[in-house]
Amino acid sequence: MTFVPGPIIIPRKPKGKPENKKKVEKKTIPQKKEKKLVYVLIKLKPEQMISEKAKELEELFKGKTFNRVVNPDEYTLLMNAQNLFSRSSRLYVVELTDEMNRWFYLVPSEERIKFKNKNKYMVFLIKKDSALEEIFKKIAEGKLAKRSTFELVVTAIEVALGILTFVAGYLALENVIDLSQLSNIVTFVLFFIFALQSIKKGYKRRGWED
Repeated sequence: MTFVPGPIIIPRKPKGKPENKKKVEKKTIPQKKEKKLVYVLIKLKPEQMISEKAKELEELFKGKTFNRVVNPDEYTLLMNAQNLFSRSSRLYVVELTDEMNRWFYLVPSEERIKFKNKNKYMVFLIKKDSALEEIFKKIAEGKLAKRSTFELVVTAIEVALGILTFVAGYLALENVIDLSQLSNIVTFVLFFIFALQSIKKGYKRRGWED
């Protein structure tokens, strides 16, 4: 008798929810926040005592960690700031002065602190930690409001390059230059601005806070 093979039956998987596979969670590295140093200068009136005004400030800082240093040099300010930046990405440096004495309060705080009757208010976005040394040197010398010649020259060049790009775009619209020339000009400007940014000091300064 000749053997005739029957059909091959392939078992089907039962319908239903697929088995849960273990999900491999990717570890996300939290982005490091940009450091901000907020400098506040408060000058006392002739009839005010620095100790009384200090009590008002300390009441404002209630519940927060802060360091108070009296008549410090730049290195004392720098060391305090470096320690306190480990607590927060934003550090307030409040100078209280009666022209004879200078009391400084260094307050790390992620929350914004509002000050009344302030004489100066500056925000520094710290790009390089080495920039802190220069900032505190200027604070200690009382020259923080002045921009260096280097900063002024770099800013002027950046403005001039921006104007050059605008003029080149206008000339391209008027068909005075073709698109390839415009592309070369824009590439040159972007490269030059990038080069300037790389040699600029490691911080940006502005007069407001986010």
